[in-house]
Amino acid sequence: MSHISIHNLSYVLPNGRILFSDLNESFGTERTALVGRNGTGKTVLAKIMADILTPTSGSVVRSGIVRYVDQIVAPASFKNAADMAGLANVIAALKRIEEGRGEGEDFTLADGNWDIRERLEREFKTAGLGHIAPETPATQLSGGESTRVSLVGAFLSQADFLILDEPTNHLDVKNKEALLEYLKTWRGGLLIISHDRFVLNRMERIVELSLHGLRNYGGNFALYKERKEEEHSAAVAHAEHLRTERKRTVVEQRESMERQQKRERRGKKDAAKGGIPKIIAGGLKRQAEITTGKLQDKHTEKLAEIAAAEYEASMLAKSEEPVVLIPPLCSVHDSKVVLTLKNLVLPYGTSRAPINFTIMGPERVAIEGANGSGKTTLLRVIMDMLAPKSGSSELKVPFAYLDQFAALPEDKSALQCLMSVSEGLNLGEAGTRLAQIGIAKERMHLPVSVLSGGERLKTALLCALHSTPPPQLLILDEPTNHLDLDSVESVEKVLNAYTGAILVVSHDRHFLENIEANRRLLLEKD
Repeated sequence: MSHISIHNLSYVLPNGRILFSDLNESFGTERTALVGRNGTGKTVLAKIMADILTPTSGSVVRSGIVRYVDQIVAPASFKNAADMAGLANVIAALKRIEEGRGEGEDFTLADGNWDIRERLEREFKTAGLGHIAPETPATQLSGGESTRVSLVGAFLSQADFLILDEPTNHLDVKNKEALLEYLKTWRGGLLIISHDRFVLNRMERIVELSLHGLRNYGGNFALYKERKEEEHSAAVAHAEHLRTERKRTVVEQRESMERQQKRERRGKKDAAKGGIPKIIAGGLKRQAEITTGKLQDKHTEKLAEIAAAEYEASMLAKSEEPVVLIPPLCSVHDSKVVLTLKNLVLPYGTSRAPINFTIMGPERVAIEGANGSGKTTLLRVIMDMLAPKSGSSELKVPFAYLDQFAALPEDKSALQCLMSVSEGLNLGEAGTRLAQIGIAKERMHLPVSVLSGGERLKTALLCALHSTPPPQLLILDEPTNHLDLDSVESVEKVLNAYTGAILVVSHDRHFLENIEANRRLLLEKD
């Protein structure tokens, strides 16, 4: 049975920061998802499990061959589909043998793989890629096709265990479903790193990597969410109990010290009245001072223990501050025409039918369609960055655009970014706005380059909302790609507080539901 076990695993980054330490867990044939905030080390852990990276300490026990499939499959890096599947050398060797030009290495590659071309074509069909041949140029493959071709190669690699890193990041719903259906045919071990709730709801087990190590939650996303909420409630209650205990201990210790000081004062009076010899009186004084010192040390030690426990409990109970977005005048009246598309035909993409569409008031519209249908092209036409093939696009309100990369000056801080786009916003006001969306005070002054994906996107959103003039339409292109679960939920809160119109491209159904995208524009081939 396919199996990977990690024992006391630790990894230290080149700069000396401990990424994770003392991790222990076992992974078998149960469909498992690995989740966790960005920066906790999920990809590093996966590559250690696949024997691509070496841990700083600890060990990994593998029962068979482990294949790691990276989240980024760049078609330009490969010649054709066979090359992307990792089988180009074997197929080329078979061809040389068939032509009578085979050499010793060719026969070594061909051993056990005489039917590899037929198996590859058969696997392509199983994966819903029957239209692709081994010789199909890689640059002709879409993002979804590239991911599945790489997965086919992993299936045929004689691996016993697959580790997939964010395999659905750029896939539309149809491709996600096809990928998950294909994975059902896999009989070996499987670990998927993902923040995609569409995927997580189809897993048999969820394991979370955090600052506290690895935690097995079992079940799918719904069960994971339920248990996380229970954990948080318990942690909040425990932190509150420790806070109360600390306050009670402080009162008790103050009263104890006061009683000890009263005894000392009474002892001094008795010594003065009773004519106790000086040598004895001095000894009693020293003893009292020693007793008081020991009592203070004991009190300090106990308080330190409680404070440490309280801090740890507070960290476990910590959640993001509630988002309180106070945008400028972004509201759009219900009768206001925001965007009009008339007989619009896109210059690129597979969508050929003329588009007629109108957004009025603060509507939230999702643009949907298969990969390559022209969703991003449509956004570029709307923003007047591309000319349509025919027809017209008329945008009638100020807008702001944000994509998945949340482009901001890398060397500037969040405060500097916000103040640079908003006229009349001073340092104090900028800090207040950032705090209101959950950016911690100490993080506001850091360069954008070191912020997390969620912090960058929230900062970019705030900059967009406070730009001059204030946008009455937000145009978003896959804004949640590359974000962890907590960051996605935080961005949803910011968008739900926004009072203008939204036009969004996203394959995340949960995200669209949570921001109440109440209309959709579907791009089809006809």
